[in-house]
Amino acid sequence: MRARAKHLPQKKHLEIEVKLKIGNLQKARRELKALGFEEEVHRALEENWILDFPAKPLARSRCLLRLRQFNGKSLVTFKAPSISSAEFKIREELETEVGDAPILYQILGRLGLVLVFRYQKYRSVFEKEASRKPKTVLSLDETPIGNYLEIEGTKEDIEKVARQLGYSKKDFITESYLGLYLQFKPLARNPEMIFSK
Repeated sequence: MRARAKHLPQKKHLEIEVKLKIGNLQKARRELKALGFEEEVHRALEENWILDFPAKPLARSRCLLRLRQFNGKSLVTFKAPSISSAEFKIREELETEVGDAPILYQILGRLGLVLVFRYQKYRSVFEKEASRKPKTVLSLDETPIGNYLEIEGTKEDIEKVARQLGYSKKDFITESYLGLYLQFKPLARNPEMIFSK
């Protein structure tokens, strides 16, 4: 009698976030600290590679596969299509740390995936001690197309933090960095949002 295959348990994680366009970085840092958020990661370069098959089936189905290097870690992330929401970006996110990003990149290439978008940003991460989960995580992003504050948490916590910083729902941005970049350069054939060398 053949043993039945055991399946790994499935862990579902919904990511809820928004971006806010910001101007003065130092002012934003001061305001976040005044709200009780501690800087967990201070201004580190983040490298991102979005991969898809040549016919772009992931993009057509509104999914995303990303390889990221940040703060000494390499992460691979799959994001499912966004759930319909007027104000928030909500989607299933599956993410895990990997040991060797260049090797994984080669493996994915051997499987037929190609680079569709590369982007960089300097990211600072702020968190607040919280007794309940999910925690609210704030990421201050300096990008080649401007500065943004990304707020991830529950809808209620996102609205609360935004309000404390003087923003309202009309200021919420749910677009990805690829989407924002293509608004700046709509005709880009090989989109790369990277800092000039």
